[in-house]
Amino acid sequence: MIAEWIPHNNLQNIKYLTKGGFSEIYKADWIGGGYNEWDSKEQQLKRYGMEKIILKRLEDVKSANRSWFEEVCNLKVKVFKKSSI
Repeated sequence: MIAEWIPHNNLQNIKYLTKGGFSEIYKADWIGGGYNEWDSKEQQLKRYGMEKIILKRLEDVKSANRSWFEEVCNLKVKVFKKSSI
């Protein structure tokens, strides 16, 4: 998994879902999507294409600790496993 910052203009259909803990939860469509595989011919990473994602907006950035980051990484892994079924 490659963690990356997603510019707001690369997201579509952002919808509020709920509030939990120190963050607000949204869903959105990520234009281009995350990285999928290495293209050895082009010597660059290839992207999945349009991908549905979950966004977490921190209310208090000071609360962003290691466990919060690990939770986000685990969510990404669960989404990939579920979508590959």
